[in-house]
Amino acid sequence: MDLPRFVTTSLSRLVRRRRRRSLARGLASTSHVAFQVASHLHSLLMIGSEVATVSSISRHVDKALPPPDNICSLFQLENGCAGVFVFAVNSRSPKILWRVDGTKGTVQIERGIASGKHGYQVLFTNENGQCQMTFYPFCGVNEELKAFVHDIVQAKKDGDHKAESRSSYVEGARDVAVLEAMLESSAKQGATVQVKKF
Repeated sequence: MDLPRFVTTSLSRLVRRRRRRSLARGLASTSHVAFQVASHLHSLLMIGSEVATVSSISRHVDKALPPPDNICSLFQLENGCAGVFVFAVNSRSPKILWRVDGTKGTVQIERGIASGKHGYQVLFTNENGQCQMTFYPFCGVNEELKAFVHDIVQAKKDGDHKAESRSSYVEGARDVAVLEAMLESSAKQGATVQVKKF
């Protein structure tokens, strides 16, 4: 059983997102931790449907970290799929977990370590209850830089070259919109907040 294409596409986007996180840090004044949350969450959810609404709570527990250091969020995609996101960095066992439930199955992604490598463990359970586990190690900044340099070289050769869409400023703005909605919801004691569209 192969993972659905949207999962592998989303994961390849997930592990190559630092350029957009840099943009996101410049667009709003919140913590590095929180921007990692938004960029990872939004890239994961690029499964053919954008995040429509969120309901979140966040806390600042460890004063050595910038706020917030804990976020728990329920979200709904435009296509109706629901999911949860948990980000807890102040505990003795930090947790970053995404789960999306749909009519054809469930995808759960958890940050972890396998064979000494950091990355994401993906569990896909189809509608028949069959489960497949795959581990995707982080590819790091090298792959991001390769894609960036490739776009620059191609743009010099051909003025009509279009960079990868996942490297665009619009994608960075979408990341920030998800985070802002999470923080706004938390400030409103978990009230549902619509995510801005770009």
